[in-house]
Amino acid sequence: MPAAIDEQTAKARTIKLTLTLPLPPRELSPNARLHHFPKAEVTKEYRRRVYIQCMIQRGEWGRRETGRYLVTETYRFADRRKRDVRNLFAAFKAGEDGLVDAGILPGDDDSVLEHGAPKIQRVSGKKDECVVVEIEEIET
Repeated sequence: MPAAIDEQTAKARTIKLTLTLPLPPRELSPNARLHHFPKAEVTKEYRRRVYIQCMIQRGEWGRRETGRYLVTETYRFADRRKRDVRNLFAAFKAGEDGLVDAGILPGDDDSVLEHGAPKIQRVSGKKDECVVVEIEEIET
């Protein structure tokens, strides 16, 4: 019987990483009407910023070459403006690429990722605005 309890305890333990990243620039929103050259520069810069933040915050997570992961984003805003969660999700695509560049995720296709429902939270001040990304290793 104790072996079964230990097995359940081991299954209950999941490997999880929580990252606090900058919000995607408004130019990355699907609603932004921006020429593709300037948008490409903004995309590249945001991807680089996320990469740097991941390298700082990764701790003992290590580089991932294989596995499946559940990724959930929480977008934190100081204002009360209504926002389209799907547009935020699309704007974060460059951030997701930064996660792959940093080795936090082995890839961003459907064989590697499952996405949790993105959420919006209200925070007290502009300094608290960010995207909180939770990454959880899941069994295949």
